[in-house]
Amino acid sequence: MLNILVGIKKINKYLLPLAAFFILISTAATNFFIILTVFIAFILCVKNNSFAEIYINDFFFKICFLIFSLLVISIVYSIAEGDDALNAIKKYIKIIYIPFIYYYLKKFKNEELVLKFFLYGTTFILILSYIKYFNIINFGHFYDYVKFLNISGVNQEVIEVKATIFQNYIIQGIIFSFYSFFCLYKASKNNNFILYTLSLLAFINVLFLNDSRTAYIIIIMLTLLSFYKILINNKIRLAFLSIIVILMASDFSNNFEERVGLINSDIDFLENREHYSSSLGMRFIWLKIGLYNISNQPILGNGVGSFYKSSENYFEKNNISNYKSYITNNPHCEFISISTQLGIIGLLSFLIFLYLLITCNGGLMSVATSIVFIISSLFNSVFYDNMLGLFLVIIISLFYKNKSETSIRK
Repeated sequence: MLNILVGIKKINKYLLPLAAFFILISTAATNFFIILTVFIAFILCVKNNSFAEIYINDFFFKICFLIFSLLVISIVYSIAEGDDALNAIKKYIKIIYIPFIYYYLKKFKNEELVLKFFLYGTTFILILSYIKYFNIINFGHFYDYVKFLNISGVNQEVIEVKATIFQNYIIQGIIFSFYSFFCLYKASKNNNFILYTLSLLAFINVLFLNDSRTAYIIIIMLTLLSFYKILINNKIRLAFLSIIVILMASDFSNNFEERVGLINSDIDFLENREHYSSSLGMRFIWLKIGLYNISNQPILGNGVGSFYKSSENYFEKNNISNYKSYITNNPHCEFISISTQLGIIGLLSFLIFLYLLITCNGGLMSVATSIVFIISSLFNSVFYDNMLGLFLVIIISLFYKNKSETSIRK
């Protein structure tokens, strides 16, 4: 019996590491191992009577629970259709994964194992990304094989992008940005040449092979942080800058320049107020809808999952034609999403969440996590997006540390 219990404990120790390994490989596998991790943590909380230590002694975790509770309560007055409301609840439940995963990590003390598995899985995808970009192998056969094995559901949008493998370019770009910083951080500890190389390859991949402008902003911010806190040797700084200059002068920079240049054409396209089909245009109209929503329902918002219905109301009221393609429940900005659903109360709760995340005393990786989360929240509905949300939940749980260093019962 004792051997069985020891075996179960060993298996439990690998649940979150496996979720981190599959984060860019398989949505289904990541979801499966995350849910198992949260379930095990919940069982341990019940067994050890640890709920008070998680939710009462740490204000950050209280806010996680508060935001989700407000969303659940808002079902009562939500203008959303029933399916939209329930789907949003399922999306936002990820926010209360954070305290349970944090507890799981403190219980099993396997943070290094989680990061090691994340490094292995993301490195695998990074290598495949370069293989696909340079057309070293026929990825059509690869995707056929993946579908045959049912490893990962891959849509046509992912297949057609030159440097993405299983996830869309936004998610892959954001995760590679964090990965690049993490590799650089680890490399600086023991002057590891392999990690320096992986960091550089991920940096090049994000900035020159990827199409995500959100990832561009993140990688630039993390690079500035690196120059300030990690690359303190002037020779290394000079070498890094030289590589960037060489790449910017090469054909590698074409994709980056085109994506940045699209901003001007997107702005020109917005001169006709009924044309919002560009990426910038859709975000612009969703911002207008968000401001309209909070001005109409400032205190409590329109309820969980309500952005879709409130978008319809906005377009009909303003007599905007051909608006069907602009209607969504995901406005690609967490501030708009939360304020529409929960009004000022929800928005203030989310701002407190961000404040506590930023001010936690968890070191340089905590700062990097805050940067990734804030920028992602500005340009994406992070909890509404499944894989991006799970990734951010994992790294927040890994690198969040309360200043009071709350003692979690072993």
